[in-house]
Amino acid sequence: MTKSWQSLAIVLGLTLSSSMVSANSQHKFQETKRSRYATVKFTDYKSGMLKLQELEVDVAGVDIKNKLADIFVTTEQLNKLQDLKFNIVSEKSEKDFKAVDEEYKSPSEIETILKSWEKSHPEIAKLHVIGQSSEGRNIYALKISDNVSVRETEESALLFNSMHHAREVMSPEVSLDIIETLLSKYSSDLKIQNYVDSNEIWVVPMLNVDGNAKVWNGDNMWRKNTNYGHGVDINRNYPYLWSSCKGSSGWTWSSTYRGPEAGSEPETKALMNLVKNIRPVFDISYHAYSEIVIYPMGCKGKRTHTKEVVEGIGKEIGSLVNYGPGTAWELLYSVDGSDIDWMYNAYQVIPYVLEVNSRSQGFQPSYSQWRDKTVKRNRPAWMHLLDKMGGSGVRGILDETFPTPENYQIAVKKADGTTLQNYKVNPDGTYHIILNEGSYEFILQKGRDQISTKSLILEGVRKNLQF
Repeated sequence: MTKSWQSLAIVLGLTLSSSMVSANSQHKFQETKRSRYATVKFTDYKSGMLKLQELEVDVAGVDIKNKLADIFVTTEQLNKLQDLKFNIVSEKSEKDFKAVDEEYKSPSEIETILKSWEKSHPEIAKLHVIGQSSEGRNIYALKISDNVSVRETEESALLFNSMHHAREVMSPEVSLDIIETLLSKYSSDLKIQNYVDSNEIWVVPMLNVDGNAKVWNGDNMWRKNTNYGHGVDINRNYPYLWSSCKGSSGWTWSSTYRGPEAGSEPETKALMNLVKNIRPVFDISYHAYSEIVIYPMGCKGKRTHTKEVVEGIGKEIGSLVNYGPGTAWELLYSVDGSDIDWMYNAYQVIPYVLEVNSRSQGFQPSYSQWRDKTVKRNRPAWMHLLDKMGGSGVRGILDETFPTPENYQIAVKKADGTTLQNYKVNPDGTYHIILNEGSYEFILQKGRDQISTKSLILEGVRKNLQF
């Protein structure tokens, strides 16, 4: 073949390849503006939810018992569902939505409230800027502890965060209630005082500040952040198993768009850096709605290595607030790139998602009617984790005879000799391992070398474990 013919073949090949890429890059649906809100009733809940996920449908919330899902879709998607004979039991236009109740909090109002609490309780409350959004807004975390300006290695941390998703306006109210309860009752309630004096409690009331500002500007069903103009679902952007099990979308218009790369978003980075720095034992991430408790892992068939502990506590929380517990793939559908999967696998946090409010209440129920009821109902959940901080488990710190403590790990073996967990010691030498009651052997290791072995019987109260 002559060079001219070779060149022509290359050009034709590139042209054909380019057209194929272009064709494959087209959206499944040409319409991108979601304007219809509908409720679907399933004959088979799990298979129906999987089909909705395949169609890139924005699932707003579910009622598992009654096999219902609320969806926010384009007209084209709605027509497709009708063609596929989905049982659509109700449907309305975005124009029928009420404006957000003005008593809910905007980003600037959250900022004002947090600064007010810091000013009125400076001895136990300290405000931190943990990052900035793509539009330049501050993302805040409030630390609550007895010696709030210092890191006390004898105290462990736990984290509560809200509003990964912009339209879920009730979720910050739960975090604000945590703050108000701890600060306002500190001087009069011995139990609250013990929570604050014994732990470092971190609260992020509003992670998605830009997205929420967009909600207040009239787009009250907006879910993502606002980066790149089309936004990213922050809770599909975390690095662990990012884009791994069809639990997020690669289409920019999708409500579960995962972002251009893992951990790309400023909000994601802000929370990741906070978790890296404070190494919380527990986390609750508040969302809305469906009245469920979600624990890791998000991809179908996967569970945590310490499921006896993680899922056990999740079920306890569910019982306390009367929410249904389970993994995302059991209750909804597969999810990848979530904060709770990342926290558990990156930093051995025991994390949960609580989806507050029911289908009848939705994303933005009447503030006066539902706000106080919702936060009161959720108090037993976060208090349960604070109780667990002093409950069954072990805590300790490697002293100066163990340089570079992050190179050590603690193998936790049950009475039958099986390994329950390989716990990585924190960079500051601390460790806090939550366990069920029982007999355990703890083996301090550095690489393949066994340094020391301790045996303990746990009977519901945290014990000191010192090597």
